[in-house]
Amino acid sequence: MSQPGRIPTNLFTGFLGTGKTTSILHLLKAKPADEQWAVLVNEFGDVGIDQALIESESPDDLPIQEVGGGCFCCATAMNLPVVLHLLLAGRKVDRLLIETSGLGHPAGILDLLRRDHADRLEPRATIGLVTPSDLRSPGMVEENLIFRQQVELSDVLVLNQADRARPGEIDRFFDWASGLFPPKTHVATAERGQIDPAWLDLAGNQVLSGLSLTTRSHPEPGHRVLAQFPPNPDRGHPARFPSQPDGGLWACGWVFHPKDQFEEEALLQLLGRPEWVRLKGVFHTADGWISINRSAGGMDLRESCHRRDSRLEVFAPPNADWDGLEAGLKGCLVKAPQ
Repeated sequence: MSQPGRIPTNLFTGFLGTGKTTSILHLLKAKPADEQWAVLVNEFGDVGIDQALIESESPDDLPIQEVGGGCFCCATAMNLPVVLHLLLAGRKVDRLLIETSGLGHPAGILDLLRRDHADRLEPRATIGLVTPSDLRSPGMVEENLIFRQQVELSDVLVLNQADRARPGEIDRFFDWASGLFPPKTHVATAERGQIDPAWLDLAGNQVLSGLSLTTRSHPEPGHRVLAQFPPNPDRGHPARFPSQPDGGLWACGWVFHPKDQFEEEALLQLLGRPEWVRLKGVFHTADGWISINRSAGGMDLRESCHRRDSRLEVFAPPNADWDGLEAGLKGCLVKAPQ
């Protein structure tokens, strides 16, 4: 259920040619007959190709607006309030679908919506589309920054055009997706953009489970890989997942409320202590979102596009002081304004 007065909003992200427009067209044809949906298209260039495609295959009364000339989290940010007003004013809109540019900055778009339009829009699941050709393209997965950002931000990750996959590629997709951190709410395959409308609300305001609770079976087209959902943690009171053995070490995980913010310097000092053998986490800090990956080779710190929650998984000897670590994590939190 959406919050009163706020419109459920879904971002569609993916590299060029992944089928975002086709997926939106499929969803528009499958939407409930009594609901009015709207579409916002963010074209990188000035020619609205995707808008024209949607308009040509959609009902005449479909509200659709296009923002061209660049990603609207930066180059065209000043236009967004005007475009949203034109799109939403004077009509009942039950859901807004946003097709992001294949060359844009998806995390910045979501930040902008949450920061400046939280009174009107309620972000739901971000749908990320990849294709077999993306995954087989040399350097795409490891080196293409935009591709990595789109995958990080996605709550629902879909291998579209699965009918074009070569032998073994669907299995490799699921193996790759199951190793992503944080885990996805949902991982699946699709053909010709035919994604399930139920996926739009899978993330909602819930958080993902902690330690490797994602399950999978043989990946047939449309197969679902779902994470388990615990109750939402309160601000300042993380959900903790019991320690469990892993190759002689013990592992413990925490998930924090998405609005919890950390002091980055204090957090790095805490996680740099020698008793933690290895760890991985994503954190909403006072200066933005970061990911931390620590192993024997050192600590890797980088910007993160994950936006669902802050979370940490730590591996340590059996006598690790998990209570002390949790207290330390709470101590790194920025106090919420009263």
